[in-house]
Amino acid sequence: MLELCVICALAQTRLPAEIVIVDASDDWQSHRDRIARIVAGTVPLIYRPATERSSAVQRNSAIAECSADICTFIDDDSLMHNDCMETILQVYEADADQEIVAISAGSGPSPLEIGGITTKPVADLSSRAERIKESRLGRFLWRELFLMGRAVTFIPYAGPFGSPIPEWATSFKPEIVPTIHIGAGRMTVRRSALMREMFEPAFRSYCPGEDFDLSYRLSRIGVICAVPSARIYHHEVAASRIRREQELVLAICNAAFLLRKHSPDLDRDRRRLALLMARRRIAELLKDSLTRRWRLPQLKAARKAAAISRDILAFPDQAKLADWYVSVQLNILRRP
Repeated sequence: MLELCVICALAQTRLPAEIVIVDASDDWQSHRDRIARIVAGTVPLIYRPATERSSAVQRNSAIAECSADICTFIDDDSLMHNDCMETILQVYEADADQEIVAISAGSGPSPLEIGGITTKPVADLSSRAERIKESRLGRFLWRELFLMGRAVTFIPYAGPFGSPIPEWATSFKPEIVPTIHIGAGRMTVRRSALMREMFEPAFRSYCPGEDFDLSYRLSRIGVICAVPSARIYHHEVAASRIRREQELVLAICNAAFLLRKHSPDLDRDRRRLALLMARRRIAELLKDSLTRRWRLPQLKAARKAAAISRDILAFPDQAKLADWYVSVQLNILRRP
């Protein structure tokens, strides 16, 4: 879908200053040649091979290549509506004091016809699980008991999230809404902010939690918000993700790594993580039961992650932490 992604970027009513692609595939040269034919000199194209199979490292590599004031991150299976960036840039340009440092696009239907590209299978939730989410109480339980959503599984290690949207933005058109999370596949950020806060370079593979962590750190230096009318469609290609259990283990371990790296009070945050893990084991057991996976793969993954997380929090040498954690992740990804 990379070609369709680029076609949509070139169809924007405000053309990009440049297109930067960091490709982790083995045949990146052939991809580069196909994309170069599509771009055909319309805008500068910078195409680089990835140094690591890591979405966070790839995004950081792209940041280093960018020269524009506003950097837009989209996944290769995401398609922008043609007025997406013009809508977002109206907000940045109206922000005379540059209070807003990052803006999320909204979701929308596909702007192009897509055929023959399989999407990632949706989790096999039973009708009972779907009924839980129909009521206000059910949605509360889905969030707080089943722990569905990054916000309930993220431990803010440096204090609360940052400022609300400024007064001028509350009545601005297009509508601007507050948020605490900008997904990496629909994220726009001022380059000046990215020079202070980048994606976590120690994360590998799909890097679950990378975008929530960066959203948190960006919110501590400025305002982050969303513009729902700036629409992006995310197809979520079937082959683009790791296994569900590996993703869960990495998500939990990544959270522990962030605490070990950043926390000013590790004893406090060790207790907070232990409480969260107790809740998480209950949540994964309930999810396994609702989806009738009686071998309890999610619960087993949570237990494995809890054990690894204890080792992460106990790791003694901050200077060697990142390199050691890379080897931990690679070991998780190698396991069947």
